[in-house]
Amino acid sequence: MPRHADPVQRRRQVAEALFRVVEAEGLEAASIPRIARELGASTGLVQTYFRSKDELLLFAVAHQGDLLRARVAAALAETAAAGLKDRLLRAMCVVAGAGGESTAEGRIWLAFLARAACHPELRLVHVAGAREIREHCRSTLVAARSEGLVPAGLDVDAEARALAVLADGLAVQRAVEPEVFTVRVVHDLLRAHLDRIFVHGTESRA
Repeated sequence: MPRHADPVQRRRQVAEALFRVVEAEGLEAASIPRIARELGASTGLVQTYFRSKDELLLFAVAHQGDLLRARVAAALAETAAAGLKDRLLRAMCVVAGAGGESTAEGRIWLAFLARAACHPELRLVHVAGAREIREHCRSTLVAARSEGLVPAGLDVDAEARALAVLADGLAVQRAVEPEVFTVRVVHDLLRAHLDRIFVHGTESRA
């Protein structure tokens, strides 16, 4: 851990060391001393930035969410000229773990998700992230409805929930069985789902 790094950078470095330990040994192995060894730093230095493992976990989950937002933003920037369906497909592929990131990231996310089931503060972070994904789906579907790309009577709230749940489930399956749920398989499943919603318009099927 470079001593010239600023506090924000150092906290991110600690979180990324946590990610490496979780990927290699599981979340239960990720104690403060183990993370310090991963960094090549002292336990005291790590505790300068995080007083407890819970505090570190909360920061790490938030950091992972920031990384996901950045990947979604990059995917949307790359498809700025595409239609709404193609842009939504690209964003949801990223959410589902099929946006070019390593499958290790999905396994780390799954470990945090399991912990969130019995950790109220972690659960709140995950719930906020899930709500954000649903809102992205909903706002895109509202825009599509206004452009006549989906049926006028489409229940955008229900469809946004369904799409978000599909992407979430695919992320779980991709983390567990990446050899079955490949990038192409995930892409095709999401595209098929969107094809059933976007019944009007002639956007690309690429």
